[in-house]
This record gives sequence, C-alpha cells and structure tokens, in this order.
Amino acid sequence: MTEHHEIESLRYSRHLSLDGFSQQSQKKLNTASVLIIGVGGLGTTASLYLANSGIGNMTINDYDSVDITNLPRQILFNSKDLGKNKAETAKQKLLKFNPNITVKTSTGKLKEKQLEEMALDVDVVLDCTDNLQSRLLINKVCIKNKKSLISGAAIRYEGHIAVFRYDIAIKSCYNCLYQIQDENLDNCEGSGILAPVAGLVGTIIATEAIKILIGEESILDNKLWILDAKNNTNQIIKIPKSKTCKECCL
Repeated sequence: MTEHHEIESLRYSRHLSLDGFSQQSQKKLNTASVLIIGVGGLGTTASLYLANSGIGNMTINDYDSVDITNLPRQILFNSKDLGKNKAETAKQKLLKFNPNITVKTSTGKLKEKQLEEMALDVDVVLDCTDNLQSRLLINKVCIKNKKSLISGAAIRYEGHIAVFRYDIAIKSCYNCLYQIQDENLDNCEGSGILAPVAGLVGTIIATEAIKILIGEESILDNKLWILDAKNNTNQIIKIPKSKTCKECCL
C-alpha cells in the first residue's frame, strides 16, 4: 500500500469501523459524483460533510452572493466573503477541507437544458434551493433522467427532507407533494429560521446521499420527514402518487 493510500485509509478509518461499511464502500464514495443546487444553509452543510466524507466529484450551483444575513447558518462563509459568489467561495473552502476531491462550479441561474446536462453526469442530485419553482424544475429533470433526488427545506424551527429514488422506480414525486400554485409557501426571509435547523437538515441530506451512494436503502424513499426542533417532534409521511401529477403520471 502506498503512503497516499495509507493516509486515505486513516482519514476514513471511522467510516471503515462501521458495520457493513467496507473499503469498497469508501471507494464508491471516492468515485461518486453529486450535484448540489443551492449553496445556502442546507447546501453549505451538506457539501462540507460530503467533501469531508470523500465524495470524489462535486458540482455546486448558486448564482447568489454572500450576504451578511446568511452568516449565522451558511457555515462555509464568514464576513470576509460578503459580496462574493456562493458557489465559487464554497469551492475554495471545500478544497481546503479536502484537497483530494474535485469541485466544479456553476454560477448562473439554471435553465432546464443546463440542469439536464449537469444532471446526466452525476449519481445523486441534492435540491438545497429555497424556492418552489426551482424545486419543481429539479424534480422534472431528475424524473426524466432517472436520477436519485434528495430535497430539503428549512424554515422557522422546522425542517423537511424527502428522498426520491427515481433511478429505481417512480412511485411518486415532489410534484405530487407540491404544485406551482403553492408558490406562496413561506420562505425563511419572511418567516425567519433558527440557524442550526438549516444545519440539521443539511446534515441529514448528506447522510441520505451517502446511503444511496454506498447502496444502502432509505426508509425516506417517497416519504417526507418533518422535524420540529422547537417542540422536539418528528413525523414521516408517505407521499402518495397524485392522479393529476403532470410529471410522474405521464
């Protein structure tokens, strides 16, 4: 074994101590590719854990710049990053945490064709956006290209996480849960958010991505996990297939 391989094995030794987690499992992570759309409170947390877990290839997209109101929950950024593009700044930080990975960036607002081209080359898509229009477009593209989708949201004291294994079978989809007419749903700018809640959701998103990449099943497939951090409650709701869904009933 070369010195590099010895160092890598030591780095991920706590993974390798897990039941059912082998050298092959870690190799799957090291060769995996993930697309993260949105590098806010959820995306910064998820990308940091995935980078440190050895996900070999990451593509991150965000057209926004770092604002002072982002700093409490978007953990990759600090006051020196104000005004800088989130995706480019995140890339620089992630490579400092793990220089043995590859990080690509996209800094424009994704259109359907661009999103489709990016999704084709990855194993899992993480929806860490903060608006329904983007979420529905990501859902549409993932269904069309049979890509696993993990979608998260955080607002006030509440977190939502849903997993859709479109690569296996399309049982229901994000559009079965919400439609474009629900676009007046609250956002964290207007309703506020407790900073650690975003990190809680981002960590779960990263965990679910790793499970998919190493071949572990998720009980969240086609389900919505709702976490209430204020009242310390949680519930998992099955997402039924909508007979009127225009995306997964075609």
